[in-house]
Amino acid sequence: MRAALILASLISIGCLGAGEAGAAALTVSPVVVGLAPGQTTATITVENHGGAPTAVQARAYRWTQAEDNDVLVPTQDIVVSPPIFTVPQDGSQTLRLLLRGGARGGEQRFYRLLLDEVPPAGGPRKQIVVVLRLSLPVFVAPPGVAGAPASAAPTLEWRAEPGPGGQIALTATNPGHASARVNEIDVTLPDGGHPKVVARGQNPYVLPGARRHWIVQSGGGAPAGPLHVRVTTDAGKTEYTLVP
Repeated sequence: MRAALILASLISIGCLGAGEAGAAALTVSPVVVGLAPGQTTATITVENHGGAPTAVQARAYRWTQAEDNDVLVPTQDIVVSPPIFTVPQDGSQTLRLLLRGGARGGEQRFYRLLLDEVPPAGGPRKQIVVVLRLSLPVFVAPPGVAGAPASAAPTLEWRAEPGPGGQIALTATNPGHASARVNEIDVTLPDGGHPKVVARGQNPYVLPGARRHWIVQSGGGAPAGPLHVRVTTDAGKTEYTLVP
């Protein structure tokens, strides 16, 4: 799919489906990189549909999560070639990723590839320059795991508990070895209402061993009775009955 024009300085691509994503006049495909067992290389295509050449810097980071925040640490595990490049007007650039040392250990590994637009040098002074960033998830499956790493069945455990302002917080804990991407949460209150559910954090993924929170904006405080919760992930829909 072709994403709409992005007017933000930071985009987390993991929230989009398979296909293309856009930042300014750039489109990137694929938006999720999965390295299957034994696979050590992958390619990404960056296209420029704008009216001028665009310089881009690519960097790889090890990706973990602490509560609702992503933690990115520079890594040499993945080599990106070329690390700095210019995409010509109406042209494209192919990026090559190389996993150093192959897949190690017995668990899936998680990385983020950041693509930063480099502003042109010598621009007019006092001009506001908006530098855009794309953040692509990279999943590396361990040896002996069948199937693509991004499609491994996730395991999430849910609970409802008191949140800020008397509202209800939904907590998802991932005790498994595969990441889970939460695409949608629908909550039905005891009175039949369907409140808005807001994520605390900018990323829809819940990594193994991590915990994420969503706030149920019921408006009238904590409901008296159980919540019916329907969660949609890449693996499908699951329903829960949660008692705050």
